[in-house]
Amino acid sequence: MAVDIEILKTLCDFNGHEYESKKGHDYLDALRKVFSLDNTNDNPFTIEDILLQPELCEFSFSGLEEYKYICKLKVQPMIITSSNKRINERIFPEDFDSEDAKKVFYQSLGVSYLLTCPYQGKEYIIKIGSSRTTFEKRLGSYNCGVVNNWRTASTTNIKILQSMVTNRATLNLYLVDCSHDPYILKWHGVESVPFASPKALAIEDIMIKQFISQFGKKPLANIQASATEVG
Repeated sequence: MAVDIEILKTLCDFNGHEYESKKGHDYLDALRKVFSLDNTNDNPFTIEDILLQPELCEFSFSGLEEYKYICKLKVQPMIITSSNKRINERIFPEDFDSEDAKKVFYQSLGVSYLLTCPYQGKEYIIKIGSSRTTFEKRLGSYNCGVVNNWRTASTTNIKILQSMVTNRATLNLYLVDCSHDPYILKWHGVESVPFASPKALAIEDIMIKQFISQFGKKPLANIQASATEVG
């Protein structure tokens, strides 16, 4: 069920021309008046939460070396125009490291990914995940976590997108490309379309286990019950 446009405006600041999502604790305070934030999983994380996370340089597991920097992920906050048109908040890629990096982002079927937040000269680990599709499609899923879908979108999608809106922080995206060994099954002499190898999910599982082993907790945005739940 969509949220009334007047309620959505309470989550925004008016700049004289249009409404734009609040940020920081002002945004969280406004959200609390509309939605229940009692569940930690539904509560966007803050800059203060990010600063409590391990830095990328502190993670000593050797598998980290296989993650390649791809691009930056930035966020556009929700906009409500003077004519009450809602432009949903969204995450978008920017500043690809290379043409090869862009190809992996848009075309590689099956990736393990790492999200970090650079802040004041340090880089904090935010999430370890995997996707059986391309990361472009995974990002599209994250972008379903708009505040207008709060009651229907998945918790993970809400967590990532709304945390980025809260902080307006840029994230760095790193990927392990697992698309080189797709599964093609044959049944009654007919071949299936290629399916992503389970390697990406296995890498996510191993990375999270090693992270927990070293730091005693999951990454900040890994809210799923287990690493086998792709997110």
